[in-house]
Amino acid sequence: MLYGLYEPGDIRNSDNNIRRRFYYNDPAGPNFGDVVPYTGPDTAFNIAPHTTKWYQFDPNDTFGYAMIKDFILMRLGETYLLLAEAQFRQGKLQEAANSINVLRQRAFPNYPEEGQVSAGDMTLDFILDERARELIGEENRRMTLMRTKTLVERAMRLNANSAVRPITGLTERNQLLPIPLREIQLNKDAVLEQNPGYN
Repeated sequence: MLYGLYEPGDIRNSDNNIRRRFYYNDPAGPNFGDVVPYTGPDTAFNIAPHTTKWYQFDPNDTFGYAMIKDFILMRLGETYLLLAEAQFRQGKLQEAANSINVLRQRAFPNYPEEGQVSAGDMTLDFILDERARELIGEENRRMTLMRTKTLVERAMRLNANSAVRPITGLTERNQLLPIPLREIQLNKDAVLEQNPGYN
């Protein structure tokens, strides 16, 4: 996602939005100001690429455990993405592309020469990729993939070649989570069936 998801010119992928370069910052160190080197798969957690949406320094938390910025609960961009998904499912491909283009007009400074999409680009995979591009670090991705019934297929296809942590053991059973026994027992007016694959 962090390397091959974005098209050239998409400002959502700028160095200001996704940090991929890290510098030695100890003025007393011999490498002060140099780029921290790493090649191949990201193996060091502390220098893994990440979104900068939540950057806010708190001098009382120098390690950075806390997040003191506002947490986004609802975004207009997500509304357009949900609209595009609904339009796609209704077969309204040009309308879905128009909804996506509202976001891309902001994301591409050279729009429409760069970034504009058409009805022929509209697939569920494209819309899910656009959600990742727009909502990186904001949405609960697992819930989105479970809702669209694409969790297993996309996780296996898009992470199969990961040298760091390839996904194993994910099956169709994981499309749904188990219903807690307490909820089943508390449901007195009807039988609440456990999701398939769980006892």
